[in-house]
Formats: sequence, C-alpha cells, structure tokens
Amino acid sequence: MKVIKPIPITSAELVSTTATETVALWDVATTYALNDQARLDTRIYQCVMGPNTGHAVTDAAWWIDVGPANQWAMFDSEIGTQTQAASTFTVVLKPGYCNGLALFGLVGNTAEITVRDALAGAIVYGNDTLTGPKIINLDGTIIADWYQYYFEPFVQRGDVVLSDLPIFGDAHITITITGTGTVKCGVCLVGTAYTLGDAEYGATAGITDYSRKDTSAFGDTTFVRRAYSKRMSVKLMLPNAQLNKVHSVLADVRAMPCAWIGTDTSGFEPLNVFGFYRDFSIDVAYATASYCSLEIEGLT
Repeated sequence: MKVIKPIPITSAELVSTTATETVALWDVATTYALNDQARLDTRIYQCVMGPNTGHAVTDAAWWIDVGPANQWAMFDSEIGTQTQAASTFTVVLKPGYCNGLALFGLVGNTAEITVRDALAGAIVYGNDTLTGPKIINLDGTIIADWYQYYFEPFVQRGDVVLSDLPIFGDAHITITITGTGTVKCGVCLVGTAYTLGDAEYGATAGITDYSRKDTSAFGDTTFVRRAYSKRMSVKLMLPNAQLNKVHSVLADVRAMPCAWIGTDTSGFEPLNVFGFYRDFSIDVAYATASYCSLEIEGLT
C-alpha cells in the first residue's frame, strides 16, 4: 500500500491550463445585483445584497465565497468541485520533485500523461517508446458476455493513480483529459509516494452514501440522490525496520487529504481513495514484522 502526500498547487506550480473561466473578474466600477457572481484570484464570490458597487468581494456583508474558479477546482480538496471544459483540456504543472500523480472525479474517454525534463525538454515518462503521452482509457465497462459486448453502456472510470513518475527537479507534467462531451477532473494531486507495507487479504472497500430516503405517513417513499464518498479498511504487513518510518509518515499526513493506493494491481481500483485516515494502529506482532491497521475515510 502507498500514500501520496500532496504538493500544494499555486500559481507558481501551474504553468498553463486550457480550461477557461466563465465568471468575470471583480470590477470595482461594476454594479452587481443580488446573486451576481465575480471572480478574484482562485475563488468565485456571489453577491448577497444589491445593488452592490465598489464593495470588495472579501467584504462578508456583501459577498459569500461559493467555490473555486474553474481552472482551480481540480486543485482543491473536494472531488465534487470539478474543472471542466468542452471535449478536452490540458494542464501543465511544474511541481518540483515528485513521483506520484492521482486524478479523481474524472469524466471523459482518455487521460494522457506526459513528463518532460523542462518545459520543452525530452519526454521522460509517457508511452513505452517515450515518443508520446501515456494514454489511459477511462472506459471502466466490464464485459462478461456477447450481450454486454454489444449493449452494455459506457461505465466511467473516475480514478487514475500513478506512483512511478521519474524524479526530476525541473519536471513538467502535462495532463490532458479528452472526451466526446464535457470533460471534468475533480482532484489533481501530485506529490511524494510513500510505501507503507503490503496489504493483506481481507481489506474492505465501500462507500458512505449521503443520499436521502424519506417515507411519508401514507407510505410513499421519495429518494434524493446525493454525493457519496469512498471508504477503506486495510491491514498491512511491514518489516520492523520500516516501523518508525511508517509511523512518522502517517503522523505527518494526519488531517491531510491524500491519495491512498491499496494495491497497484489492476482491477482493485475501489481500494484507491482520496481522503484521510480516521485512525491507525501498529501491532508489533513478530520479531521481524509488524501489522498496521488503517481506516481511510474518503472525501466527496
């Protein structure tokens, strides 16, 4: 199992993006009406009282913060706030030393990942021949028979996690999401991947559903479908020589949204969670090996 500790993405790390903004920058001379929106830096603000002229968006009596700007939505700590564009968008990052990348809340057909040594440098991570990007198919449809082959609808693969990026001080990571309609990315996380131990059989994966089911006095039931978050419970085995390192890493990432990778084995994507650990405990079970139990709670 691995955890990717994130590197904060600011304007210094975001080299470029083709995602566009639909909300105009706040203008001191513009008169805003109730519910009008304006943008300042990375955030969107909504007017709560009008007419509103000359009142800065940081004035809580006139404005409320309603979320990140489109270009920055993929760099916050919420999968539900998504950077989106029509058909395709490309982001170039310069995060410094890192070896891990995780994308959550994806909507699209493919994700393309390229790492270059400098902005226009040689490709050091991409396809097998290093002549183009690594292309990841986001079709998660499972085909078990001929009927499903012809008629099963497209199932969106929402997560991509990589922990084998080469480490270069001037690495430029290019991420392109493409699709036939509106493409989206909820979280883009780059950082350092730490190996915590080997996940044991018996790990559990599930979701916490925030939907509501209400039944009236007459027995009529209505459903309100809402977001959900992943959750995972896993037991790891690790050498005692790594015990202090694992304990230190887990203590360091407390109360920090990270990418948790249960296993690199394909087909176990439900064990990839963006969130935080609710609890961990280490059991020094043997002279040379210990167990570590982790409870991971995902974010929406």
